[in-house]
Amino acid sequence: MKTTRTIWTTIMISILLLTSCVPLTKLTGPKRVTGNLAYIENPQATPEEFAQIASANNQFAFSLYQQLSKAENNLVFSPYSIHQALTMTYAGARTETEAQMSDVLGFQGLEDPHRLINALNRKLVDKPAYLNKDYQPVEINIANALWLQKDYPLKQDFVDLLSSNYDAGLYLLDFSKSNRAVAIINNWVSDQTNNKIKDLLSPANVNDTTRLVLTNAIYFNGAWLDKFRPELTGSAPFFSLDGTQKNVDMMSGTFFVKALVNDELSAVILPYYGRNYAMLLLMPEDFSAFQQGFNADGFEKLLADLQETYPQVNLEMPKFKIETHKSLAEQLEALGMPNAFDFRADFSGMTGSRDLIIDDVIHQAMIDVAEEGTEAAAATAVLMAEGGVGMDSRIDITFNRPFIYAIYNTETNAIVFMGHFLNP
Repeated sequence: MKTTRTIWTTIMISILLLTSCVPLTKLTGPKRVTGNLAYIENPQATPEEFAQIASANNQFAFSLYQQLSKAENNLVFSPYSIHQALTMTYAGARTETEAQMSDVLGFQGLEDPHRLINALNRKLVDKPAYLNKDYQPVEINIANALWLQKDYPLKQDFVDLLSSNYDAGLYLLDFSKSNRAVAIINNWVSDQTNNKIKDLLSPANVNDTTRLVLTNAIYFNGAWLDKFRPELTGSAPFFSLDGTQKNVDMMSGTFFVKALVNDELSAVILPYYGRNYAMLLLMPEDFSAFQQGFNADGFEKLLADLQETYPQVNLEMPKFKIETHKSLAEQLEALGMPNAFDFRADFSGMTGSRDLIIDDVIHQAMIDVAEEGTEAAAATAVLMAEGGVGMDSRIDITFNRPFIYAIYNTETNAIVFMGHFLNP
């Protein structure tokens, strides 16, 4: 299934890694195989269920943001991609491993999170009913796949669950030929993310002990509903957390958008064409103090507060491009799912035995914000080894200090990308 903003997630069952690479242009990928159950194209969910699954995603997003923000660098990540990759892995978890992952993913009280993830995927991808056929909204692609070591057995019900709820095709590889296997997976990721994520994995991530890789990819490309005029972009200072100053390309424009300014922060919502996606930008007066307490409930309250405001805004914000590529294993263990990463792991729902553990979770993301709009992409790899998130009518807002941003679906408030800009 497809959408446009780029994110992808991979869950790999692996133990050691190799080096070197295979030219992608010479590759012929393996044939796609599906499970016994067809993909459910029209999953049903009530408004209450949409709210529950979006809340689970957003709770995870902010919990992970708190972990990632400990490093004072510019940040972009896709909580939606990471959450979905881990949810596919969760489908095979059992006993205490399942309970820990359920808590981290926010699934307490949800009877069928896989059905709800499918319904939310469709909501994110499908064009809203209020748009006519000639109206081109945000482009977003979501895709999932399983990459299995040939001759390695998976339980049929596990494959069927992912096939029917995630449209995840199954591909057979020989991971002992690590260069080729990684090149094929990376080629798939690149295709799904409009060539924005090309090298999520290296040959060092797999070898002849690798058994399974689960991948999720998302690509997003959205034009602003009201674009900035390039001729108004000029050099202006940006002040980092340490007080240092550096000039940036500062976009400027006047818009009627949802915004507020108070003693705690300045915030604005910039809608994308079609209005089914928007970017929230917020610049706290005390960035560090605000960041430490900002959570999913605060996000929802801020969106609610912004519903009441629609002033004319003289807005200035920097053009920015951020890339992130890192391991998430330490952060996920800290969130409360340590068993999945060691000998206590129980993923017997995948194979019927407790022979797999998560070796690592690797995430790569990028975002490019400019006058015309936003392009974003992300990829996540879960590596598993065999072994055991009233005011004045006119206001001025200049984002010339560190700020937090989030791209979200306006129908569900599900956050797809988020991060912060600290230093030019």
